[in-house]
Amino acid sequence: MKQLRRLSFGAKLLTAFVLVIALTSLAGYFFMSLSVNRAFTDFNTGRYSQQDRMAFSMFGLLYRQAGSMDALLKGLVEQEVDLPAVVANASGVVVFSPDLRRVQVGRTLDAALLERGTSFPADGQQWIYLPTRFLVGLELEEGYLQRSRRSMMWAGLTAGVAAMLLSYLLIRQLTGPLRKLDRASRQVAAGKFDERVDILSSDEIGRLAGSFNEMAASLETAEQVKKRLIADISHELRTPITAVRSALESLRDGLMEPTQATLSALHDKILLTTRLVQDLHQLALADSGQLSMQPRPCSVEAILDTILETIGVQMEDEGILLRRDIAQDLPSVEVDAQRIEQVLLNLLANAIRHTPLGGSILVRAEQVDDSVQVSICDSGPGLSETDLERVFDRFYRADEARTGDDTGAGLGLSIAKALIEAHGGRIWAENAPHAGACFSFTLPIPNLA
Repeated sequence: MKQLRRLSFGAKLLTAFVLVIALTSLAGYFFMSLSVNRAFTDFNTGRYSQQDRMAFSMFGLLYRQAGSMDALLKGLVEQEVDLPAVVANASGVVVFSPDLRRVQVGRTLDAALLERGTSFPADGQQWIYLPTRFLVGLELEEGYLQRSRRSMMWAGLTAGVAAMLLSYLLIRQLTGPLRKLDRASRQVAAGKFDERVDILSSDEIGRLAGSFNEMAASLETAEQVKKRLIADISHELRTPITAVRSALESLRDGLMEPTQATLSALHDKILLTTRLVQDLHQLALADSGQLSMQPRPCSVEAILDTILETIGVQMEDEGILLRRDIAQDLPSVEVDAQRIEQVLLNLLANAIRHTPLGGSILVRAEQVDDSVQVSICDSGPGLSETDLERVFDRFYRADEARTGDDTGAGLGLSIAKALIEAHGGRIWAENAPHAGACFSFTLPIPNLA
């Protein structure tokens, strides 16, 4: 059993095929041989039994005419009667034979032949009447049966060898892709995520190969994202930390005066670093499904009013016009109000950063099917095709032609996406028909979801 377990899958499959083929061939040979023997015997019995009965009746008639067995046997010999049978005494010794070349008088017949004969009494003792076809035909019958068995044996061997060859080819075809998958999986386990396998069929193994390729592609993408994320985090943290360290070293060495402006700048850098760490922590919680949420029925209009009132002063200072288009009687949604406020703040901050002086921002809210949809559209230069595809990626920043600056770590929109999806909603970006970009998200309505 242990040796069998050490065999490869292909060897186990081939062994199983060989055993099944061998057992099937042996069983087929046994039952076919038995069937041929029985059919041949039944054929002979049915074909000659009537003739044997007629010949035995004629032999009985001759015996009655002759009056004794000796007279009968003598008459049969003298008249050269072609009786299709031999006669033997109770001991099995032949006393009459119509063909002395085949069966000599005085020959002792074996018990198997005597059982095929017909026993009859005459002259106070038992005699055996045995049709000569059992003597002559026995050799032919045995020869025929031997040839039949030999033919069946060769046919079984030929079919078995052909079946084994076809099984071997089939197993190679089955296990070949599995071996490739095994090698590829080992490469992926070793960290080579660019490994792929060729898909040569559309069956289960082909679909398995396709799933493996998709998995490897996902792992490769995840590895690239991880490396890029680590590089981005290192870069984003390095910049403020380096600035703070340089300023502190200058203060320590007396190269810089500890003025209010200097301390304020250091404080801003610390706040930037703290905010970046908090954002990363929030994204990590969202990725692991451990983001703290306290949903309760809320009015989207009330949340918007609170945020717009808070950020309205900043928009006035930036010279940006705020336009509202909030539908009346919006249904309540079950959300964590603080998380949705954070989403709105991130989207509005993004819109303010991309809206030029004298521009405008439109805030729209309406019911669409079984969700409340909120859109924030700015009047900036809009998004490129690349921006539309990657705007929610972490640490991604749009082209400076749109941003106008390089502030921010590029996590605000990623956090907004994570928070909306945690609420069961959807968020997307698109360019407005005339100018600017629109960021929209949906929140499901509980009693319609």
